[in-house]
Amino acid sequence: MLLVIKKILNYIIKNKQYYILAIIYRFLILERLSNGVDKIIHSKPNSRITVLAFDSDRYRGDLEVLASDPLLRVLSIRSKWQGALIGLLYNKDEINSSDYSRASIGDTLYDVVKRPTQSFMCKFLKVLFSIVKVDCVISVSYRYIEDIDWTLASEKVGIPHIMLYRECLLQKGTRIYSGVVHRHQSFNFRGSHIIVHNETCKDSFIESSFIDKEKISVVGALRMDKYLSRLRHGQNNRNHKRKRFVLFYFPYDMSLFGKSGTPPDDYKFKYAFSIWPERKKYFRDIHSSIVELAIENPDIDFVIKPKRIMMTGPSWEYYKQILSDIDFDNKVNNYFIEPNADVHNLILNSDVICSLQSSTAIEAAISGKPVILPVFDNYRSTENYQDFSWKKYLELFDIASDKQNFKDLILKLMNCNSVNDDVLNKRKKVFHNFFNDLEGVSLNGYVDVIKNVVKDSKCQ
Repeated sequence: MLLVIKKILNYIIKNKQYYILAIIYRFLILERLSNGVDKIIHSKPNSRITVLAFDSDRYRGDLEVLASDPLLRVLSIRSKWQGALIGLLYNKDEINSSDYSRASIGDTLYDVVKRPTQSFMCKFLKVLFSIVKVDCVISVSYRYIEDIDWTLASEKVGIPHIMLYRECLLQKGTRIYSGVVHRHQSFNFRGSHIIVHNETCKDSFIESSFIDKEKISVVGALRMDKYLSRLRHGQNNRNHKRKRFVLFYFPYDMSLFGKSGTPPDDYKFKYAFSIWPERKKYFRDIHSSIVELAIENPDIDFVIKPKRIMMTGPSWEYYKQILSDIDFDNKVNNYFIEPNADVHNLILNSDVICSLQSSTAIEAAISGKPVILPVFDNYRSTENYQDFSWKKYLELFDIASDKQNFKDLILKLMNCNSVNDDVLNKRKKVFHNFFNDLEGVSLNGYVDVIKNVVKDSKCQ
């Protein structure tokens, strides 16, 4: 179907049939409801503010939260449809997104590609937005080339762009923070406002001169609202009858364990380009431990929760090889791979949680349940360990020192699955540092920002 649509679009674009193109894209724009359902027939906007979300698959529940507010109507379009149009205007796969973002008058990239593309997109969006009422557009990042022309042209035709930035695990003085600031500096932002999760994230944008501080707001994370509300109302007791362990999967080739390439001469964090030689053995120890426990303990359920995007590439192939080497297939019925499971439901309905370089560690921590960090001794002795997000908070977690200790901890904590109030309160403070909220009310802040940005744009 995508190939057929591309051929049709190519003919329409060559002939600059903006109205026909807008009619086609009207039916690719869906309305997102608070229950997660998408509707091709839009409700009437009435007096609501209409938000059009670009790259709709990247929000992980945020759109449903926005749609739950009676002041907002939420529309969305998938990245593949945005990219289908952009890909017919220029070969986006051969252009670096940061170069394209920065291209300006006088640059060959601007004169040959960006200017004619923007001319086309502005004319197209004027027609599209005359058919579909839109008050503002949103995106989750500045890095995706499929978004750049859509957001920039929206701004040019008077529809403000608000970025709902999702990265939040930043700590000053670290390689990761430095890398994020550098990445900000390699792009130009053409938008009206940015919403971030915490003050450190805001500082990264200010420090990089990416945006004026008056145009960035710290509001927290929309996807945490429902979870925090459930915890506040005492819904942190599992309703799963069997004991359950969940691992939030991480690949062995993540940059936490080092990355390939050669660092620049003046690069401060050269250790990051030294790959930990034991990372595959460590990865095998983690997963063979869980498999062995599943075989030995049929009364406990073991859940592996990867992100869907992680289920490709060499790390996932190695994971499957580990299972094959153990001849694990069909041996048990208490081991599950659940890429589509809701993170917070898993946390609330499990007894013991395991995570590494992920916000799921601190999300699980505030549930009051045991959270294992498998930072084995051999990893903690490496230079790469200084990039580990939770290293300053180890006393708030259960730390596995090696494979056997990991297995022992899982079984021990199954029968002691709560933490004391002092530890829980400290966990909550850490959570607040990263998500700016413990009450589950971030939606109010998002709505206020959206209302003000839309109001300001209409006054100009």
